Amino acid sequence: MPGYRGFHTAAQLELEALRDIEVLQRYGAGETLAAIGAQVDLTRERVRQIVKASGVPMPREYTCAVKACSTSPRTPNASCHVHQDRFERYGDPLGGKLRLMDQHGTLACYKGGHCRCELWRRSNAQRVLEYTHRMHPEMTYRHSGS
Repeated sequence: MPGYRGFHTAAQLELEALRDIEVLQRYGAGETLAAIGAQVDLTRERVRQIVKASGVPMPREYTCAVKACSTSPRTPNASCHVHQDRFERYGDPLGGKLRLMDQHGTLACYKGGHCRCELWRRSNAQRVLEYTHRMHPEMTYRHSGS
């Protein structure tokens, strides 16, 4: 016998409890709210309310793993987009670009803002040669074999 206006029978309460357990198991397995709602014949919003009432953190309640950041991360990551990108590029979520001095050597080789080491000279010469060849492919160039 169906309940009326907010009053539920013991059987109805037991069925709702079983349904809520199923909803939480599916949410824990990674299903979306809409997919769960379609399976158990509830709206996405009602599924969200059940999950939230259980105390499980919702996706927007997560914060970035970096202490000073309060941004929500994207689903599989522990960090927000900015810190995840820095982690993938530099190996550190707080890291930035390495300074030239850390990459090549002494302070003396950076007079005028450019590194003067052999590694930089070779890479710059190669870059200039490639650019010139791309802009003027009809021209031939002398290439020193280094």
